[in-house]
Amino acid sequence: MESYKEVNRFVYNKHAKEFKKFTKDYLKEYLLEDVRAFLESFNGNKILDLGSGPGRDASFFAEEGFNPVCLDISIEMIDLCRKNNLIGVVGDLENLCFNEDSFDAVWAYTSLLHSPKEKLDYNLSQIRRILKDKGVLYLGMKEGNFEGFLESDKYPGAKRFVSLYTDEELSETASQQFEIIHKSKVRLEKAVFLNYLCRKK
Repeated sequence: MESYKEVNRFVYNKHAKEFKKFTKDYLKEYLLEDVRAFLESFNGNKILDLGSGPGRDASFFAEEGFNPVCLDISIEMIDLCRKNNLIGVVGDLENLCFNEDSFDAVWAYTSLLHSPKEKLDYNLSQIRRILKDKGVLYLGMKEGNFEGFLESDKYPGAKRFVSLYTDEELSETASQQFEIIHKSKVRLEKAVFLNYLCRKK
């Protein structure tokens, strides 16, 4: 099932500019209260924006005085980050290329949903590995009960691999390695997003 990475990479490379346009106001419209809580929940200022896309959220972190690092599988997305004066790394969220204790916080908003469910526990363990003691993770996933390829209205003809979760699934898996300190939901017309602020145990 490794081809799911190439499929997602192709879609995001092809539609990077459209994605940036479609989602440019998302954080300020739907997550501002949560992002404030996230930025106030840890010491230090080094944040990994995991699956950063074009750098929308990382730009906000930088404006607030933090030092974000963007990581994305799509070189086109990372090019957009770099054009906005952000540090960008082309990489695989399932094989993090950072040393232990590298970051004070990890922001993983709708990125881990592009990985199979069987890899969630491992992916969270890798995030935990690169976090400093008492570091925090903000995890955003899409609610549902599905795993496979879906077509989006925004990108006709293009299917992306996604894993949709229930709150019970996510809470059970995340709580094995993190303390969940806050939960919230974003309800849109066609989707519900489950958001978790977690601290490394």
